Amino acid sequence: MRSRPVVLLVDHIPETRPVFEQAAQTFPFELAMAEDGQAGYDAAMETKPDIIVIRQNVPILNPQSVSILLKQSPETSKIPVIVICTHLTDEEKEKFQDAGCNDCIKDPVSVDALILKIQEWL
Repeated sequence: MRSRPVVLLVDHIPETRPVFEQAAQTFPFELAMAEDGQAGYDAAMETKPDIIVIRQNVPILNPQSVSILLKQSPETSKIPVIVICTHLTDEEKEKFQDAGCNDCIKDPVSVDALILKIQEWL
């Protein structure tokens, strides 16, 4: 049993990390990171994080593909997947939901909004 929840951030944009690091100190949670969708999927399969936050346009595997792959495995099917979106249309949100993504958070991400979203899904 872990003492703190684990949040996996899948993001290739370095500016997002300090927001997550600050939120991790405030909340607190353990922060794991991956820079592309394939690395994020591999990390999720290995560590079984409590929540995955993935950028909308992350390279190699997109959020929909990562979510679909994770939802197919009994070990990872219940992990909430939250997508960081710059421009979120209803059509895009529906695409994410159809792929099993649980929620979206608007970019730029603020520490307070991130903590609220993590609390909501834990």
